[in-house]
Amino acid sequence: MFKPYSLGGSISLRNRIVMQSMTRNRCNEDNMPGEAVVQHYAERARDGAGLIITEGTFIWLNGSQWLHTPVMFNESHARAWHRVTDAVHEEGGKIFMQAWHPGAFLPQNENMPLLKESGYPIWAPSSIPATGGKYREPPGIVDHTINITVITKPEEIIEHFRNSVNLANQAGFDGIEILAQGCSNHRTDKYGGSTENRCRFVLEVVDTILEVWDPSALSETYNYLIPQLVSRNFGYVNISRRGSEVNELPAGFGPLDEFGPLVKFPGSHTALMVNHENTVGEAEVLLQADKIDLIGFGRPFIHNSDLVTRILRDIPLALNDRGGIVYYGPYQQSSDGYNDWSVATHA
Repeated sequence: MFKPYSLGGSISLRNRIVMQSMTRNRCNEDNMPGEAVVQHYAERARDGAGLIITEGTFIWLNGSQWLHTPVMFNESHARAWHRVTDAVHEEGGKIFMQAWHPGAFLPQNENMPLLKESGYPIWAPSSIPATGGKYREPPGIVDHTINITVITKPEEIIEHFRNSVNLANQAGFDGIEILAQGCSNHRTDKYGGSTENRCRFVLEVVDTILEVWDPSALSETYNYLIPQLVSRNFGYVNISRRGSEVNELPAGFGPLDEFGPLVKFPGSHTALMVNHENTVGEAEVLLQADKIDLIGFGRPFIHNSDLVTRILRDIPLALNDRGGIVYYGPYQQSSDGYNDWSVATHA
């Protein structure tokens, strides 16, 4: 776990431990990172995280999901994030920005001033309402998007990605992670239907990003898509080993066993990362067996700013003793449940 790793041959990581992307809603009212965010990432870099992946950062005005979530579409956003990347680099760390456009997963209410003031519609691949308790909204507020505008010019979204990742480069990030899923795509044009068509948009986004970034500075996921990414010398593919809290994986299905061989094989230049509730012991077994190259930890990094030190010194990880408010809010101060956790004492 503490063996250095060369990502794509050009990004040197001091170990295999990766802080996963987690939405924390701690940016300022202008959707830009302030002192609390700078401190949060710097502390985890100072403790020795090999790689840090930011919370999902939205690429355009109508891609900003909640209050206090970060955006990256103009130079003021790049300048604000440069303070974060500088702080991480000063601590010897590496940091990637997760670029995201949530599509239909936007709350349709008055609590999104950035979206409301922009006058832009909510864009999505298909007119499918986002449902399932996705949003954390007050009682009485409509919490699911129903008024969706189907994207007619996907190339416009691709250009928003190009602009955002170019700004991320200016902001000093070491690389980009893209987040994608396919359940909202019921299109019948060249972007829908067959597996190849459904993957077309992602691959066009990837190729656009590759015009700005070196392949080793990128990452994503499936049976057709993964080989396409590996053929482009993607930096890494990040696989969740388990289902989400509300969507369990089918019995007997193991994403690592299913997709891992598509990434890890002789001659591949793409690293394999896994995440989602792995214990330290499980992580070590997978790394020792050479089944993976990098191990991601998410929520444990929330209440263990010294997670790397705890693993190194065999100190049990601290647990969340404050309940769901830590993950979902609401917060009185941006530092609540964010930068106010104790670190382990050492003899």
